[in-house]
Amino acid sequence: MNHEYIIELLEKEMVPALGCTDPAGIAYAAAFARSHGAGEVKRIRCSLSANIIKNAAAVCIPRTNGRCGVGLAIALGAFGGDPRLGLEVFTGITEDHIRKAESFIASGRLHLQVSDSEKKLFIQLEIETEKDLVEVLIQDSYTNIISLRVNGEEKIVAGRPLSEKAKEGSNPELSLRTILAFAETVPLEKLTIIKKAAEMNMIIAEEGMAGDYGISVGRNIRESVGQGVLAEDYSTTAMMWVAAATDARMAGCDIPVVSNTGSGNQGLASTIPVISIARKMGADYEQMIRGLAISSLVTIYIKNRLGFLSAVCGAVIAGTGTACGAAYLLGGREAELLSAMKSVLGNAAGMVCDGAKAGCSMKVATCTQAGVMAALLAVKGYGIQGTDGVVDEEEDKTIDNFIRVATAGMEGMDQVLLDIILKKKP
Repeated sequence: MNHEYIIELLEKEMVPALGCTDPAGIAYAAAFARSHGAGEVKRIRCSLSANIIKNAAAVCIPRTNGRCGVGLAIALGAFGGDPRLGLEVFTGITEDHIRKAESFIASGRLHLQVSDSEKKLFIQLEIETEKDLVEVLIQDSYTNIISLRVNGEEKIVAGRPLSEKAKEGSNPELSLRTILAFAETVPLEKLTIIKKAAEMNMIIAEEGMAGDYGISVGRNIRESVGQGVLAEDYSTTAMMWVAAATDARMAGCDIPVVSNTGSGNQGLASTIPVISIARKMGADYEQMIRGLAISSLVTIYIKNRLGFLSAVCGAVIAGTGTACGAAYLLGGREAELLSAMKSVLGNAAGMVCDGAKAGCSMKVATCTQAGVMAALLAVKGYGIQGTDGVVDEEEDKTIDNFIRVATAGMEGMDQVLLDIILKKKP
């Protein structure tokens, strides 16, 4: 099979990010626009899709001592962000940048509105400096610049597309069969991004377990294990480590992670549980990395079919990846991976995304538990049947049904959630 296409896809969809990707995305837009304007910033106008605002409103921004806010992310991008760093745009933020950003916001020169675009991921930003007017449009992914205009003149900006080989009709479409075949046959040295994800994402998990971040779901699960309230089994071990990582990340921890399809939490939730289970069961390094490749690719497979930023929580999709990766570690083949996938989607399909915030660690833990349970059932020959609910006998139809629930079934959900969030007192 064509390993090159899938490797390139992994490297495209799994990239480092510092902090939540939504504030990072809008900060990137501001930093990119600012880099094309000369002189002092006089005014910023920004129009964002409801999904972006929902996900950026309450999550802490790295290097800001727990501060949050859509406007702050925009202003920090303009005053201290480095667009060359992509979704690690907050890396160089200092106290001076924070002071400038907050002063600029207080002056009333930053104007923010909800876009009427049908795009789920839509960032339109205009920066007026002493000498230039710069307009940037981003759609579909956080660093995908569709348009750049400087003083009314359109500039050519191209993202990094998949190679021509990756576009050839001979390349396989992702499916559980092609994912399993790839994971079992690709030379281990080719899975550089998977190895990087395993290393980077466990660093923030360790930090989350060591520090008191957010609502400390991970640390409290471990404490319950120590007290004998919970057993340190596969499910609990996976839950506590991935929750600890999410606790830290949602609290603005200054440690980058490897994201998956534009989401840092999906990156954590599709890697850390599989790593935790592999360690718990004594699997060797190669087996763990191949299991991680399955989990990561299943997450990419479903998320790319669904599209960016839906009303459904991304932890459901990453939990499905975990289920497939865990089933593989437990000796499962294609039939067991399919059964595990069905069980997670049949169990957790209706979990909504009500924005990025501290409580995301609970949702990640819940979907991780669902994934591990689905894997354990699958390798014993059990799982939700195709006659039940959203689940179908066929792989494609099950995913399509899940997508219908997440799109047509939740039509209007994002606006309801945004309305609830925006009516909260600051």
